[in-house]
Amino acid sequence: MKNQMSKLLFLFLTIFLIAGNAFAQQSKSEIIGSWSDSSVGWTNYENRTTGALKNGRGSSFTYKFNANGTFEYIGYMEVTTYNCTTTLFNHKTGRYTVDGSSVTFKTAKDHWKNTNSCAASGNSTKDKTPENEVAEWVVRENDNGKLELVLDKGKGAMVFRREADK
Repeated sequence: MKNQMSKLLFLFLTIFLIAGNAFAQQSKSEIIGSWSDSSVGWTNYENRTTGALKNGRGSSFTYKFNANGTFEYIGYMEVTTYNCTTTLFNHKTGRYTVDGSSVTFKTAKDHWKNTNSCAASGNSTKDKTPENEVAEWVVRENDNGKLELVLDKGKGAMVFRREADK
């Protein structure tokens, strides 16, 4: 009886480990692809000299996870107030690893650029020292049946929509 219990326990643990490993592989494959989050403000500003309309704000954040373990992140924000436009651009590249519900970003390049159309002396471009980051993640289906990637680096979660494969 004791021998049968040992065999049963061994069988259960073996199945559990195999199933857990398969789930981890499936999870990594779910994150592969391009994901984006973009928004545009409701307020437009009119240039009184030219009559041109310009949106007051907009942003776009995109992650691309490749099957070979590399990633690319592009973040862009733009705000216009009183005909002065401020932009912030960030481009990161590196490698990522998935461990269950955690993804680790090992950044190799972290490039930043900011501009202000009314105060060009404050414009800057710099490459920051790359830092590793860890985020909790999940891929889920939204109310419209579309896939979303939720990334939480401990500063509030961001939700990205899967982009169509090109």
